[in-house]
Amino acid sequence: MNDTVDQLRSEEAVVALIHAVVPAMGPMQEAVSRGLPGARVLNLLDEGLLSEVERRGGLTPECVDRLATLVGLASQAGAQAVLLTCNAYTPVVAEVQARFPGLPVLPVDQVMVEQAVAGARRIGVLATVEAGLQQQRESLARAADAAGKQIEVVASLHPEAMAALQAGDAERHDRILQAALPVLAAQVEVVLLAQASMARLVDKVPAGLPVTVLASPPLAVEALRERLRSAKR
Repeated sequence: MNDTVDQLRSEEAVVALIHAVVPAMGPMQEAVSRGLPGARVLNLLDEGLLSEVERRGGLTPECVDRLATLVGLASQAGAQAVLLTCNAYTPVVAEVQARFPGLPVLPVDQVMVEQAVAGARRIGVLATVEAGLQQQRESLARAADAAGKQIEVVASLHPEAMAALQAGDAERHDRILQAALPVLAAQVEVVLLAQASMARLVDKVPAGLPVTVLASPPLAVEALRERLRSAKR
């Protein structure tokens, strides 16, 4: 677990980011710096979050307890809001939130999913983590049901890109996904970047791509900012 604290004035917002993989930390930190300038950020890293989901074959009660422990640590450290950057845990965020009624706990991909469903019927999901891809499918299905809308999800999974990123080869990660993106875009109306660690691709979208590409970090931080503002009213 890695806890990084920026030294800022006590009256400024204190935000905790809970990560399951190291590569998500940079894009999320950048998104917070842009969307919540001056916020004090607590980074909590637990790489066991994903490995436990894979080992147990899904989000078991033990996985939920593990996430709740991290949220509890964030609360004890003074966080005013928590943003979970691993979308594999999005389905249990509400359950964890119920244990901390005074502390907003937000999933990283909720706004992105809702925005995609509102604007498109054929939705592409570019992913590097299988568990995250499955969760993204489920989140899109739930959002579509809530909107009374029929959608079709087209997936493009590239675990080799995540392996490259975790090995420190960010350029290979980007090349793999940049090659896959136009192929996926040709089949859909919008493309979602399933993992927060993929946000770096937004600035590298090939020229002339016919669809919008959505990344979760900036949208999630915008939602986080609104929750913090509401809490102060």
